[in-house]
Amino acid sequence: MSNPELDAAVATVPDIARTRQLHEDAKKRLREHPMGDVPDVARNNVVDDAVRTFQADGSWPADLGKRAAKAYTAALEWEAERLARVRAKDATELLAYDTRQALASDALEHLGTRLDAILSDARKAAETLGDVRSADAAIKCGGAVVAAWSKVQSLTEDLTNVRQAQWTLLDPAPRPRSIAGEGDTDERRKLREWKRQGYGEVRRRLDDVPAFVQDATRSGRYSEEVLLWLASVETAYVPTSFEDLRDDAEIGDLVDVSAHADGPIDDRYQPTVLPPLEPKPTRTYSHSRTPDIDFSQSAPERPQVNSATPGVERTTDDYFS
Repeated sequence: MSNPELDAAVATVPDIARTRQLHEDAKKRLREHPMGDVPDVARNNVVDDAVRTFQADGSWPADLGKRAAKAYTAALEWEAERLARVRAKDATELLAYDTRQALASDALEHLGTRLDAILSDARKAAETLGDVRSADAAIKCGGAVVAAWSKVQSLTEDLTNVRQAQWTLLDPAPRPRSIAGEGDTDERRKLREWKRQGYGEVRRRLDDVPAFVQDATRSGRYSEEVLLWLASVETAYVPTSFEDLRDDAEIGDLVDVSAHADGPIDDRYQPTVLPPLEPKPTRTYSHSRTPDIDFSQSAPERPQVNSATPGVERTTDDYFS
């Protein structure tokens, strides 16, 4: 089923619209090309007909070779035309895909404009609705409230299409004719995970996003309640790129300075300064002895300590030894 919001978004980018139309035209040309036979089959059909006729009445056509060559040549022309149309379809499909990938941010910006318009209309309808949050309650109130609820229902469909188009442009299908599994990149896996977590609705952290809104993001099924909540906040948006969404999804990894406003900041990324180490004294062990290669003489005296510090400076490795 076609998504009108996605169609409208890509139509606002001339190059996307042009390459998309080229692909549609190429598919149409291929469909319109009549069916035919490849050269070998066309030539063999003529030869087989002559053989069957010869078996039936013993006659043999004088121009068999000419007729077979003509059939082969005509089929060769048909095959070349079909090959060209197939290649045109495949090439324009890749061109349309790559162009949409390169210019998707422009289409996403259009979706952001559409979302702003939808939420603006929803805010106006909410002023009429007051506390009404169901069709039954709206019918009981009647008049302008019914019309406002009908408007909200229509806007909810638009919101659903905008969000669906958003994720289609952010996370498109694998490139045409790519190897199975090749399109499942790390970037695509991250997008699916962020969508599952509920990102892509409002900017920054999800702390203040209700569970029912995050459920709508995961499932793609939006309700009037979700629409009215998004209309009530100032941070609802459409990400314009993978990087734009990543900035919001990964902000939780940064140090939250405001959380420590009344106390010391616990910054795990700052190096810790340890106290200086005292140098190790040189020690002589009980088994130490002066080297002796002449065992005919009496043993030399044991070595005495002659240094108060080690031969090398101590390093941070000494903290863990």
